[in-house]
Amino acid sequence: MRFMSLASSSHGNAYIISDKETRILLECGLSRKKLQTLAGFMLSAFSACLVSHEHKDHSGCVADLIAAGIPVYMSQGTADALELETVAAIRHGEQFTVGSIDIVPFTTFHDAAEPLGFLFKSRADGDVLAFATDTVNLAYRFPGVNILAIEANYDQDILARSERIPEKTRHRITNSHMEIGTLCRYLRGLDLTECREVYLLHLSDAMSHEGRFINQVRRCMPAGVQVAACPK
Repeated sequence: MRFMSLASSSHGNAYIISDKETRILLECGLSRKKLQTLAGFMLSAFSACLVSHEHKDHSGCVADLIAAGIPVYMSQGTADALELETVAAIRHGEQFTVGSIDIVPFTTFHDAAEPLGFLFKSRADGDVLAFATDTVNLAYRFPGVNILAIEANYDQDILARSERIPEKTRHRITNSHMEIGTLCRYLRGLDLTECREVYLLHLSDAMSHEGRFINQVRRCMPAGVQVAACPK
């Protein structure tokens, strides 16, 4: 299985997951025009789109995808928040399948109606990929995971030094996004013997440091695991 980031920030998120048989769009928080451009004008090649929650940087062009006939999956809470009826409602722990890929949604922890992360397993190549963004923490383990795509939004020390940030914004960040130290503690509790790639998602423009984040995560991983920060 392959994971590719088209955009990863508070300005917009979109990713592609594919194996030898199936191509899935994960998040659609861009304009249709920009998404078409970044995806190589191949929107019709997607078997489905999955949306983690209703915030516009993750769901921006969902109506355009529905109009184009692309099946869209999200929780009922997300669908209600977006006032959408023509989507496939999915639930925590209930597996469904898109093409050759089995998908298990799981609850994440964010200031949204019913946010989800996704665990993917390809029946074409056997790979397992876990995706979780916009979550303050994770309560799940993913045995046998080969690819992790996971939020690393901010650094607590940088946030503490950012005196101009309003208290309301500071509170929202710390209660709805993953801090790099939290991520590292989580990773140390996983069995990562099968993991080969880690992608850091949704780095804050002002409160992250890409190079330091990559190095911190590398120290949590077995030797040889590739760690990369997704471009904004």
